[in-house]
Amino acid sequence: MPAQLAIGLGIVAISAVLAFGASRFPAEMGFVIMAAYVYPYAVAAFLGVVGLLMCYQALTGGFRNLSDDHETTQAQPGGKLGATWVTAGLVGVALLISYIGFVLAASLLFACSARGFGSRSPVRDLAIGIALTLPIYWLFTAGLGVSLPPLVNAWI
Repeated sequence: MPAQLAIGLGIVAISAVLAFGASRFPAEMGFVIMAAYVYPYAVAAFLGVVGLLMCYQALTGGFRNLSDDHETTQAQPGGKLGATWVTAGLVGVALLISYIGFVLAASLLFACSARGFGSRSPVRDLAIGIALTLPIYWLFTAGLGVSLPPLVNAWI
């Protein structure tokens, strides 16, 4: 159970770092309804609660509904290969967002994450990623006035 406790404590630590970062936002920064620090505080509080619940489970017998059979876990999606796909998607976004634009980079992340969780339909996953990221792009750029990398860069 020490590894499970470490995971819970790690999530609590991420929550604390996020809350500290939110505390550094000036009060006048933000949108019309709420200041910019409200959202990071809400996420930090949620992560803190989840981390504490994970610590509680780790200390009282381990994570619930966790399979002890290593053979069945290897046959299921995820694991090291799944984590590699998700990590590759995150690195891909970081490297490509300024070259291929927000929508395509975020769609690539979605497709890589879906593959990491067991999907075998990359074209469908890219299409779903585009369908999800287009409204987000328009909401942030047109609705909130947030500057994101272009929808599609000029060279495409």
